[in-house]
Parts: sequence; C-alpha cells; structure tokens
Amino acid sequence: MLSGLWHRSLTQTHGGVGQYLYITPRHSLTIVPVVYFQSSNNWYAEGRYNYEALKTLSVYAGKVFEKEATVSYSVSPIIGAVLGQFNGGSVGANGELNYHRLFFSSQLQYTFSAKHHTENFLYSWSDLSYQILNNIYTGISVQQTNLYKLPSRLEEGFFIKALFNKWTMPLYFFNPASKQRYFVLGLTRDW
Repeated sequence: MLSGLWHRSLTQTHGGVGQYLYITPRHSLTIVPVVYFQSSNNWYAEGRYNYEALKTLSVYAGKVFEKEATVSYSVSPIIGAVLGQFNGGSVGANGELNYHRLFFSSQLQYTFSAKHHTENFLYSWSDLSYQILNNIYTGISVQQTNLYKLPSRLEEGFFIKALFNKWTMPLYFFNPASKQRYFVLGLTRDW
C-alpha cells in the first residue's frame, strides 16, 4: 500500500516499481523496494523486499475487482509466500475508494510463520487523502500491527504526495509527537 492510487485503469495492463526509504532517529536506513503488475484481465502480482521483515522477500498474487463510477473502488484479495529471515505465508487484501478529490486506500494482511506461531502478525496500513492541487495530495495515515499475544501497536501520521506524469513521491511522517517518530520517503513509477 505504500504508494496508494495503484489500481487506476480498468482492463489495461499496467504495473510499477517503487523504492521506499524508512528514516528513523536511532536506526540505520531501511530500503524497501516494491514491484507490481496488473494484467488486462485483472490478475495481480506484487513483490516486496524488507517489508514484512528485514532481509525478507515476499511475493503475492491475486485478482483485482474494480468499478469506475462517481464512487470508484478497487479490491484485490492476495495470497503470498514470505522467504528470508522470516519464512511463511501471507493472505490479505488491497483496497481503494475514490470520490471526486477524496481517496481512501488500505492494505490488510495476516502473515504467518512456518516455524513458530508466536511470530504470526496482523498488519494494516490505511491512508485518507485529499487532492489539494492537480498533482498534490495530502492526508492522514494509520498503521496497526497485532503481534501474537501482545498489545496492538498503532502508529498515526500524515503525508504529502506529489505526482508528476507517471512518477509519485510520497513523504510520510509517523508518530510525530513521540520519540519513536520516523519518516518514509518514496519514489514510484507507474507504467
């Protein structure tokens, strides 16, 4: 979900690549590359690295169900494999809802470990944005992680996204009032 606004055109083959940089005050920088593809008959594939865990590759496949209208929507149930420092599988859904200049996107996934069920987790990332100019979006973002038998971790923030042709540059600022604040800077290209 990092990029948002992914499923934009009906019945056309398209895809994209993204590079995200997580910037935290006390840790090293983390690079998270993402690539995705949607076929003309709405089959969807996505690959990520360092997303579910560090030094971990995840590959997903699914089907996109979408409709363009006054209120447009897109929903993609996905299933995937997770390999690396964390090994297991994942099921989830990506979704978007658009109304004029207002956009909502959300990613929900349940990721399970092949080794220990205590490493399983439920994760969601949701954005609510408004198009303030032709190529500028701003909004609020919420991430929630539920680890096995631990309290839920909620991270709130805000973002701004600039779009230029097929390029998108999002900048997220999470936990702004806390010592655990961090930034996510991205650069994506759709084709």
